Amino acid sequence: MVEEPLLASVFEERAEYLSKAELSEWTAVTKADRVTLSKLKGPGAKLLIGPRGSGKSTLLRQAYFELQDEGKHLAIYVNYSKSLALEPLFHKTANALQLFRQWVLLKIALGAAESMKECQRDLPGGLTEMTAAASDFIKQLEAGAVVNFPENYTTPTELLHALETWTAESGLKRCVLLLDDAAHAFSSEQQREFFEIFRELRSRAIAPKAAVYPGITSYSANFHVGHEAELVECWYHPDDEDYLQVMREIVSRRIPETLLKRLKGRNEQLIDYLALASFGLPRSFLVMLSQLLGVEEDESHNPSRQLADKAIADHASSVRQIFSSLAEKLPRYKRFVELGGELEQGSIRQLQSFNAGRTSRSKATVIAYPEPIDSKLARMISMLEYAGIIRDAHTVSRGVKGVFHRYTIHYALLVEGNALGLGRSFSVGDIIAALSTRDAHAFSRVSPAALLGKDYADRCTLDLLPCQNCGSPRFSEDAQFCMKCGRQLRSASVYEELIQSPISKLPLTAKKLHGLLNYTAIRTVNDVLMDEENIQIRRVPHIGPVWSDRIRRYAQEFVSV
Repeated sequence: MVEEPLLASVFEERAEYLSKAELSEWTAVTKADRVTLSKLKGPGAKLLIGPRGSGKSTLLRQAYFELQDEGKHLAIYVNYSKSLALEPLFHKTANALQLFRQWVLLKIALGAAESMKECQRDLPGGLTEMTAAASDFIKQLEAGAVVNFPENYTTPTELLHALETWTAESGLKRCVLLLDDAAHAFSSEQQREFFEIFRELRSRAIAPKAAVYPGITSYSANFHVGHEAELVECWYHPDDEDYLQVMREIVSRRIPETLLKRLKGRNEQLIDYLALASFGLPRSFLVMLSQLLGVEEDESHNPSRQLADKAIADHASSVRQIFSSLAEKLPRYKRFVELGGELEQGSIRQLQSFNAGRTSRSKATVIAYPEPIDSKLARMISMLEYAGIIRDAHTVSRGVKGVFHRYTIHYALLVEGNALGLGRSFSVGDIIAALSTRDAHAFSRVSPAALLGKDYADRCTLDLLPCQNCGSPRFSEDAQFCMKCGRQLRSASVYEELIQSPISKLPLTAKKLHGLLNYTAIRTVNDVLMDEENIQIRRVPHIGPVWSDRIRRYAQEFVSV
């Protein structure tokens, strides 16, 4: 059996936790990736967009290391994954926006200092002064402590000027800001403020790049996507000619030879099966691959069709869980999530009916809704895009029949729901053929009303908290005072509710969850976060330092992404 630390690294899904050597050795870079990397390393503002697990962090980290190796530009990588930890401030502190702004700016300053140290450059005096107390300020804010403004308070304009100065003094041409997990926090106030800062950190010498999600990102009123920043898609297309080759390369680069032997011969087909079911998301592919090989449960068993089917079914459930969790993270959109789930299920049934009787080379994976799409349906669709359940396949005209907007359904959901119409007994080869040699022009047209009912727009309403004083309903999302009693309206903290969620919400294997419940007092996500040295987690048999760190990261990701 391969040692735990090596296996944990091999199947580590998040690129920010991999070393430079691991990232370089295990990352398969396609022609499309190379184009994206050139944009991330070049001038101008860019927004790298894609759902969870699509490889945004991998590309940002890759760009960072390449820029450092080239030595012509100052590359600064910053991860904002803990931004939701600051969300309670917006419910308690009058100067929350100012504190959030300092947090964003000082993390960039710290990133600049770290980058210069890694490249063995001398730190400018101004940078040393700016970051003197920055680490403590940031840690206290992320821990929810009450903090005062740092003595060296800075503004976006001041930081922009400082970055330009530090870049020039270092003899470099340009400063490239690589801002990861920049706009995923489920606080629209934070998101809008971030993009105001992003706008102000642009110049001929400063090129900001940020990773964003489709659907849920809230841009500020002054920020216009396409004009303020170019949108760059980050999501492999599973119908590209070289897609399976790229995913096989990931396997050959990542999997140790001892495990790779078990994927030879008849089992090689299972690699393509899981690759297609991952729907172009490398992180999903690695998770299913680790399950197929028994790594997740610390067991060694031979890969099989049955294990692959279970991995895909579990992945389909995980994708749906990501979507349904939006009801907790965006409580005002709870009914949108409920109806979005109905839309997904109805679309799969529609494709199942459409594909029945069609040949394996003419199967459809695309559903199409007639234009124009109303705002409520558009919101549902955008949330499904965030979870990776559907993917925009753009509009198509059918002459007198009208214009239709097409969306590809996640392949794992189609396989799990038998929506490809392959009958009761079909082989892995049949599924691979149906997904990789299908008719690219085949799609099923259906109206949202046919799937959701004619009254779906009436059912799709915001679920707003009533007045805490008199119980009267709110009339709008932006209402500041109760229309009946006049009291100021308050909103519940999403972050504080999330940290009280049970650990069953985390993506833990059955054995890991059972171990935590039986050997520790850990019951909530907050309990995991409070176990700072992983003392309780390490009490569980077969959980060593690597897995304990991973469980902690799962908790951090749950309250941040």
